[in-house]
Amino acid sequence: MILSVSGLVAYLLLYGSVITGTILSSPSLRRHLSIFPRAWTAHQLLSLGGIGAAGLHTAQGVFLPQGNRLLVLAFVSPGSPPSLGLALGVSALYATVAATAAFYLRLRIGSPLWRGVHALAYPAFAMAAWHSLAIGANAWLPTIRLMYSITLASAGLVVCGRLFETALQARAA
Repeated sequence: MILSVSGLVAYLLLYGSVITGTILSSPSLRRHLSIFPRAWTAHQLLSLGGIGAAGLHTAQGVFLPQGNRLLVLAFVSPGSPPSLGLALGVSALYATVAATAAFYLRLRIGSPLWRGVHALAYPAFAMAAWHSLAIGANAWLPTIRLMYSITLASAGLVVCGRLFETALQARAA
């Protein structure tokens, strides 16, 4: 039970981080935000909270009695290979940590590199969603499925809108 709750909390926090980050990266949407300074803080707190909850979720998966699995470092499970859903969950955590670290290191590593690494947040969110749907303890429940449908659809729309905006800007230049 604790394992599924921490995973769900991590997913929702990372969803909020992806949405706020995408909106903040959009010049046209950012102009309409009246709470701009607070939005940056919210984006950072959602990212860090998501990493914390995902770390707790991962630690619970490693240390709670659920079979003898060593999955944090090598995706190795004694006796059998890990499932794709499990491997994607661990990969999502690594990619999210890298994306967040890149933000804090942006002045040291330069804009092109930090933006490229920070963009890992998008595939990390997709991997986390796949992980949740593939092996989530409550993923079969209709309300949980609806929540995943709504979050994935809205994140997809915001990201597609941002990509469309970028294409229009590139075409105009």
